[in-house]
Amino acid sequence: MDIQQALYPNFTLFVQAGLFLVFVFLVNYLFVRPYTRVIEERDSITERSLQEAKKLKDQATQLLSEASKILEEGRRESNAIIEQARKEAERLKAEILQRVEAETQQEISKAVEEIRKALEEEKAKLEGKVEEIAKLIRDKLLEEAA
Repeated sequence: MDIQQALYPNFTLFVQAGLFLVFVFLVNYLFVRPYTRVIEERDSITERSLQEAKKLKDQATQLLSEASKILEEGRRESNAIIEQARKEAERLKAEILQRVEAETQQEISKAVEEIRKALEEEKAKLEGKVEEIAKLIRDKLLEEAA
């Protein structure tokens, strides 16, 4: 081999370079692009899944917050209802006690009045009897004196 020939490229070098470029193009077209497309699809699926998971997590957090608010509102309403029922029961209790006291007072007044009437009647009967006894004693005394 001659040194001059080694320094100048020959036709086979161009063919090999062309074949290399064709090989690089084919490998890129057949292997690299589909692999890249699959990787990108997987990345986009993963990204969408992550976004959907974040969205669902935010919704779950929001729903939990709303549920907590609803529960707290329910607790407040039930406490208010219980307090209102307690006040109503106290009012009814006071009203019933007042009515019972009034009825009892009326019954006591009626009983006292009946007792007074009975006492007056008995007193009148007793006065009548006392007058009779006094007349009898007077008559006896007059009979004995005469």
